[in-house]
Amino acid sequence: MDGIITEDMKKCFLSSFLFRGISELSEELEKEMFSGAVAFARGECVYKSSAFRHALGVIVSGTVRISTSDEENRMLLRDMGAGETFGAAALFGAGECYVSEIRAKSACTVVFVEETTLEKLFAAYPSTALNYIAFLSSKIRYLNRKIAEISMHGASARVFEYIKKNAGTDGVLHTPNMSVLAKTLNIGRSSLYRALESLEAGGHISRDGNKFTVNKGENSQ
Repeated sequence: MDGIITEDMKKCFLSSFLFRGISELSEELEKEMFSGAVAFARGECVYKSSAFRHALGVIVSGTVRISTSDEENRMLLRDMGAGETFGAAALFGAGECYVSEIRAKSACTVVFVEETTLEKLFAAYPSTALNYIAFLSSKIRYLNRKIAEISMHGASARVFEYIKKNAGTDGVLHTPNMSVLAKTLNIGRSSLYRALESLEAGGHISRDGNKFTVNKGENSQ
C-alpha cells in the first residue's frame, strides 16, 4: 500500500548516500520521488527473485531482512534500517531475476526511486550521479575483496582469518614473534612468511615487524 511520508522520513531519505552534498531538491522531483513510497507490514515480502521493481529502494522507517533467494538453503545476509538502500542490482539493464529476497523485519516504509526518476535526478543534480557511481564503485571493491578471499588457499586463508579475528577494534594485531604465531597457527615459519607476503601483496594487511593491520574495508560487509 502507499506509504505516508512524514517530515522525519523526508529527512531520512535526503540523508542517504545519493544526496550527499545536496541541501534541497526541486519540488517537482521531490514529489515524484515520494510518490513511490510504500508501507510494508512485518513479514511482508518487499523483493523476491521473481517479483521486484527496477528501482532503488530507500528505507525511511523500520527495518528489512535480506536473505538468499534459495528456499531450500536460505541464508541470512543482513538487516538494513532507515537511511540504507537496496535494489541497485535491479537497475539499468538488470535481468528479470533478483538475487536476494527482502522481507520487512518490522513495519517499514520504503521509497522506491524508479530508473526514469533517477535519470531526471542525475540530469538536474550531476553530483548525485557522482554519488551513485561512488556507491557502485564501493560495491565493486567489496566484491573484489571477497573474490580475493575466496581465492586464498591453505595458509594464507588461515593466517588472514586469525589476524581478522584477533585484531583489536582498530584492526591491529600485535604478536610476540613469528615463531609464536607459526606455532599458534600450527604451520611452518616459511609457510607463515609466504602467507604474510601474499596477504600484503593482495592488499589485505599491512605489516610493520610483528604488528599487523587489517586494511580498511576488509572487515566491511
